[in-house]
Amino acid sequence: SCKNEPEQPVAITADVNVSFNALWDNQPFVMQQVYMDDFGNRLRADKLMNYLAFVTLVAEDGTETQLKDFMLLDFSENNEISATLPKGKYTQLKFGVGVPRDYNKDQDPAQYPSSHALSVAGSQGMFWVWNTGYIFAKFEGKCDTTGTAGAELLTPIAIHAGDEISYREFVSAPFVLDLTSGSKSMRVNLHIDEIFSPVNGNDVDLAQDAITHTSTNPELAADFMDNYIAALTVDL
Repeated sequence: SCKNEPEQPVAITADVNVSFNALWDNQPFVMQQVYMDDFGNRLRADKLMNYLAFVTLVAEDGTETQLKDFMLLDFSENNEISATLPKGKYTQLKFGVGVPRDYNKDQDPAQYPSSHALSVAGSQGMFWVWNTGYIFAKFEGKCDTTGTAGAELLTPIAIHAGDEISYREFVSAPFVLDLTSGSKSMRVNLHIDEIFSPVNGNDVDLAQDAITHTSTNPELAADFMDNYIAALTVDL
């Protein structure tokens, strides 16, 4: 007699990989390489880091799936999230840049396991004190604002944005990420040149403003974070 072959289970999930990349003029941004901004300032980034909160994909029916609770991007390294989602079509990506107040104020990093982005180990160099919380974004380096070709980069850049005035939320433009037929990848691009551009967003001219620890120069911290959000794009 004939025996029917057992039916193979149908996959109901698919994998997605999200990479976070820094660009300058649509080319990969290289740490410690010298670039010229739209003000004519020559700058070099030695450290570029920021927190992301609640990275979430939104399905076409409005259902939201969280890929990651907190992530510390370090643009001297590769930054990726891999997650398994229900199969379907997804139309938007959203996340916070920084740490929301309920996770930032009056918090002890020791409450988290060392593998967590908000832990003592995970927040090295990105935590002030318990009552002021985490540094949401950090850009450190050197620049020359004299306009002299080949001049040494002697002016320090230290943009440390934090506290509630610095928290921002990003919601992408609509797209169609089709996870009905298998795994996919997507890229989130941070256009560093647009952060220091007088054309898009606020003027961040390093000849005028190059240092903030938020409380010492809240306007620069806020402008930097506004420009950060405006400088994000998503590619499928």
